[in-house]
Amino acid sequence: MPKLTDFFSEFVAALRQQLEADNKRWGDTWLRRPVEGQEDRAFARFRDYEDQFHHGGVPVPWMKIAGEALIAWVREQHPELFATQRGP
Repeated sequence: MPKLTDFFSEFVAALRQQLEADNKRWGDTWLRRPVEGQEDRAFARFRDYEDQFHHGGVPVPWMKIAGEALIAWVREQHPELFATQRGP
């Protein structure tokens, strides 16, 4: 019976590819956005993905969602990166 951890290397490779593409497009904007309000920003983005899925037939971009989760996790685990930021 497979375990989720069996797919970890494959998942990380796909996530790395997505993050590399996102970095070319967005650069370090994730560092310039504050920790505060990240949940609301993420939920808004997820609603956009849902709308695109239901109304445009666009597949759910799971790697982009994973990237959003990684960004949120880094912001929470490494507040020193955002110590000088204030507000949304």
